[in-house]
Amino acid sequence: MKKWTALLSVVTLALGLAACNETATPVQDKEVTETSKLTLQEVYDKSMKASEELKSVKGTIDMKQTMSIPSEEMTLDIKSMMDMEYIIEPMQMHQKGTTTMMGVGEGSESQEIDMETYITEDALYVYEGTAAQWMKFPKEMVDQMMGATNQTDPAAQLQPLEEYLEKVEFEQDDENYILTLEGSGEEFTSLVKDQVDEALQSLTGEGNVDLDYTIHSVDYVVHIDKESFQTNKLDMVIDMDMTMDGETINLKMDVKTNFSKFNEINEIVVPQEIIDSAKEI
Repeated sequence: MKKWTALLSVVTLALGLAACNETATPVQDKEVTETSKLTLQEVYDKSMKASEELKSVKGTIDMKQTMSIPSEEMTLDIKSMMDMEYIIEPMQMHQKGTTTMMGVGEGSESQEIDMETYITEDALYVYEGTAAQWMKFPKEMVDQMMGATNQTDPAAQLQPLEEYLEKVEFEQDDENYILTLEGSGEEFTSLVKDQVDEALQSLTGEGNVDLDYTIHSVDYVVHIDKESFQTNKLDMVIDMDMTMDGETINLKMDVKTNFSKFNEINEIVVPQEIIDSAKEI
């Protein structure tokens, strides 16, 4: 059980076409008066350039996960609401929210846990509500977390879509370009595999991760602002099996992320009372 819940936290952290020469069609459920003639490839390239030049961003994350573990006859439901401020260089992060877990044990009630994290260049502070204690982790853990957390920025979420542009539905409304990708099967494995593997390797320090995937379905909906070309919204729904050490679980994830405050966050400061009270691990 601990092995899979640890893996689930990594998957959570990591995660995010009509012909490429066609322009975006207006969405069908609203009147669109401001139309653009840019092609999908042009929009993708401009958005990647904007994301790669991003210095800081705020993300609001609404995530639902269901993990089924047949070997333990257990289903674990997890709901998380998180606000995250993220500075890319030098990497700093503040994340705060609540996680509700259901199905931990037979007949058990749901558990709501307050969680908060600060990451700076040389420190990782974590607050977990059940312990009601701030903890400070060593620098080597910071380096590992930084490698995994890099997967959460908008550029990292957009890049995997490049391989699938020919399968993306390309639409627009007055404010946004809307990219939708729906698929299933082996050809979509790399869409999630590379991100999860890289994050897992960063956290474990191991070069090879013995983890196999079966993708039942994957749905991406990306909103790209027409003026700034920043990714301001990402909805992702994944249903997949993961096998590790001969054991298979099913994981369903529904993640909705809204991005804002592009390049407006200049510094993230850990409050002195947290520094003074944190227990070193």
